[in-house]
Amino acid sequence: MAFVTEKYKMKMNFFRLNPSSKLVLLGAAMAYFPFLSLINPCFGQDKNALETQAIKQVEDCGGRVMKISAADDSREVSFYLSSKPIGDSQLTGLQSIPNIIWLNLAGTEITDAGLKQLAGLPLKKLHLERTKIGDQGVKHLKGATQLTYLNLYGTQVTDAGLEHLKALPELEKLYVWKSKVTEAGMAALQKSRPDLMIIGELKLKPVVAEPPKKPEAKKPEAKKPEAKKPEAKKPEAKKPEAKKPEAKKPEAKKK
Repeated sequence: MAFVTEKYKMKMNFFRLNPSSKLVLLGAAMAYFPFLSLINPCFGQDKNALETQAIKQVEDCGGRVMKISAADDSREVSFYLSSKPIGDSQLTGLQSIPNIIWLNLAGTEITDAGLKQLAGLPLKKLHLERTKIGDQGVKHLKGATQLTYLNLYGTQVTDAGLEHLKALPELEKLYVWKSKVTEAGMAALQKSRPDLMIIGELKLKPVVAEPPKKPEAKKPEAKKPEAKKPEAKKPEAKKPEAKKPEAKKPEAKKK
């Protein structure tokens, strides 16, 4: 009740002031509210309205904002194959879209300075292939501690830029094909991060076609000696039987 009474007294005191004093107080209040908006740009604005406005800004540029799964609120923002040029100014509203973990900026016209606007996003996957991003741009990713995938294919990143990636604890896969990164730089990063998969340029060795070999003449196989058949036994010759002595006939007696 005391608070209500004091508030009522202040209201009554305001109405008792002369017109010039009222104008002074109103002027001071009107000057104070813009000052609050400088301290907090979201002052007096609905967060949902800011999110809706930021999503509309992405879609008006030909980009897409999609939920990664129905199970959670994680989102993917993609400017890949956008129908309009995408530069740094199109990234200004991303901070108002919560839970962006995948961001595809492949083939856009973003600069190193534009990547500074990604600070604070919980990114896990970032596509920067075929952009003009260099070492200074990669430097702005040092705070992306949840990043697991980074594609720097066709960028201006050099060995010096790889030094900024050593501090990313969750990084699992890195593409540096057709960038300014050398084999020595890849080897140095691999030595400090043996768990990191680094995909560089695939160098194919020329294959020299060998002349077809002539078929070797087959040597005649040596004939195996035939197994000798057992000789048939000849029938033994029968010995002539001994003739028995003929019995002598008795001579006839003379008369």
